[in-house]
Amino acid sequence: MSDVFAGVRLLGPPETDGEYIALGEHELLHLHEYTRIYAVPGLYEHVVQELLQCRSPQVAAAGFLRAAERLGLEPGSLTVLDVGSGTGLVGELVRDGGVAQVVGVDALPAAREVSLRDRPGVYADYVVGDFLHPDALREALRPYALGGLVSAGAFGGTHATPQALENALAVLPPGAPVSFTIDERWMDASDPDGFGAAVERLMADGRLTVLERTRFQHRVTTTGEPIFYQLVVGRTR
Repeated sequence: MSDVFAGVRLLGPPETDGEYIALGEHELLHLHEYTRIYAVPGLYEHVVQELLQCRSPQVAAAGFLRAAERLGLEPGSLTVLDVGSGTGLVGELVRDGGVAQVVGVDALPAAREVSLRDRPGVYADYVVGDFLHPDALREALRPYALGGLVSAGAFGGTHATPQALENALAVLPPGAPVSFTIDERWMDASDPDGFGAAVERLMADGRLTVLERTRFQHRVTTTGEPIFYQLVVGRTR
């Protein structure tokens, strides 16, 4: 795969205003131009997993499997909701860990297309939708007896909001294992509109019991600086 993308370069400040990928002399993509990146088979994984050393999918999937084990649940009995499924790597990882069935959700139609193209058979279903508007998603997910949630980097920043996190957890039954990763910059509990405050509310309201909360290096920037996220592992109640 590295030979195929030998000409791919990472660009960042001060050379560019933000994080970019150069595919050659004349094609420049922003790191978050997902539709264009997904259109090239294998490019997203090469850039994000290999060059930028992203670990959130592995960390989130492992956290979910630990939560299931701690709660005495057999992965083979679970249907798991993967929020912000992207190319399907997280779904693949939890399936490899023994989870019976995974249902993906992503706001981008292009994410569904790339997952079905590159990882056929990983998902029992892959729904295009946004948990900020949960009614349509609830209807699409109604056929599935969801028993857990996993999400790698889908919440925070330009992605899903704290309300989307609360709405996603609300589709689960009590006692369901959950595992999600969020940029630590969005986890300051003193910010009433941030994810840290949302997690505190969920705990205070009895909607979430946190089993683990750890800091880890999510990836590096295109100029090599580390970006740290938090892993939150818990169960609904």
